[in-house]
Amino acid sequence: MKTHINGWPQYLDRLSALLNIARISLLFSIMTFYLLTRSMDEPGLAVPIFNKIELYSWAALYGILIVFSMLVPRWQNQPDALPNVNSAVDITMIAWLMNMGGGVDSGFGILLLPFVGSACLFSRGRYPMIYAGYVTLLIVIITWTQLSRNGFANHSMRICIIAIMLIAAVFLVAGLTAYAATLLVRSQSLQDQQSKMLDSYRNLLVRAFNYVQEGVVVLDESGLVWLINRKAQNYFPMLLVDKQTALFRQVMHYWHTEQKNIFEINCTLNNWPMRVHARLLREANTPLLMLSMRSRTEIDKEAMSIKLASLGQLTANLAHEIRNPMSAIRQANELLREEEYDSTRLRLFNIIENNISRIDKMLEDISMLNKRDKKNKQAIDLRVFWTAFLQEFILIRQQAVNCIELLADKGDLIVWCDSVHLQQIIWNLMNNAWRHSLQNKNAIRVIFCIEEQNEISITVIDNGTGVSAENQLQLFEPFFTTEPSGTGLGLYVARELAQANHGQLIYRPEVNGFELTLPRMVDE
Repeated sequence: MKTHINGWPQYLDRLSALLNIARISLLFSIMTFYLLTRSMDEPGLAVPIFNKIELYSWAALYGILIVFSMLVPRWQNQPDALPNVNSAVDITMIAWLMNMGGGVDSGFGILLLPFVGSACLFSRGRYPMIYAGYVTLLIVIITWTQLSRNGFANHSMRICIIAIMLIAAVFLVAGLTAYAATLLVRSQSLQDQQSKMLDSYRNLLVRAFNYVQEGVVVLDESGLVWLINRKAQNYFPMLLVDKQTALFRQVMHYWHTEQKNIFEINCTLNNWPMRVHARLLREANTPLLMLSMRSRTEIDKEAMSIKLASLGQLTANLAHEIRNPMSAIRQANELLREEEYDSTRLRLFNIIENNISRIDKMLEDISMLNKRDKKNKQAIDLRVFWTAFLQEFILIRQQAVNCIELLADKGDLIVWCDSVHLQQIIWNLMNNAWRHSLQNKNAIRVIFCIEEQNEISITVIDNGTGVSAENQLQLFEPFFTTEPSGTGLGLYVARELAQANHGQLIYRPEVNGFELTLPRMVDE
């Protein structure tokens, strides 16, 4: 099985280059030594006796191996399933040189050791005994050939001792190199694992850094930006890493003046009202200032949301507590009215009943507002919905029969929202439209229209006088009403429910109607 070590091929490429340098040096040294010693005629000079043809043949083959290794260096990096052929070729060539140079006692045998070591490195510490055994076989053959050629009695003991020592050195080098290579492979594998883990941590930190709510900028005393996240880039697109900026000079001036390591300041940056939290950092003995900033508008909106959420919980509890005494008051009012015939007192009882009904409607609106986050979205066919809704509306507003017109685009008119929320929104819009219309045949027009970007608009138009310009700005404010009997929560609740379903409710003065836009599909 092939072992995948990310950094190991780079080391093998370097080893291949070093091995080629060693081959070139060896070939150049041998040929230079041979040519120089041939030109010397001094008697008694002890030099290796090479056969000219055999040496040139060896040099030619070795030269071809060197050139091929330089042109195709990766051929030396073979799969781990087999011993390295390149190393076996090198060992064979050195053994041939040793045999040409006179045998095991020529001194060329020492050149086998670095090539045995490189073979173990190329194989990542595998097969050391195979390489050592192959070298031993070659040494035995060369020794036998040398003894046969020179006679077994002539220095045979010395030659055998040299061969045994050379074989022992080969096994020692093979074992030590294989052990070292195994440690290197393990170290490289551990380093790769740690590198991947660090990359994962770095990616997580970058994602967390870019998705925090605050804009973060790190800069030094000169205004050089060291780091910036996505939120801060949205605030200030002109900021770039490794670029100086004068945008934060007000913050820097406060830092230098007050000499505080942690502080907060409200300031205006590039026309943005910001709240900045600053903290002193030290990186490589360089004082850095980390600024965490948020728009004061966002902070105010968030604070308002928290207040509204608390107020919603409070009103829900109050609504629950108010219903019980109001039910008792209504029941007592009805009992008193049963035995009363005086017109003045009956009128007072009716006033009590009307105000109780008004409070009930207000409590109902508040209850619906507190359920805005409890959505049960589904696909709603507007044509089917309208048929059922109109029947229910006509039962309550019987005088509206034949006064409502529907205009609908062709195609599928299916919205994705909560059916209870949609019922409440349309009911509020239709009630308002009927109350402010002329209540004749053309009183109300309802238009279903397919918009771009997978949206459908529902527009409810009446033929009344419309909303005055001064009142349009307050239409959706809670408790704002122009009707004496109104609660002022109908349109406010309708808009909140529309937004809860990823929709929008607006007033369109040009058509004197309210337009509700809902998505056909919502990616949540």
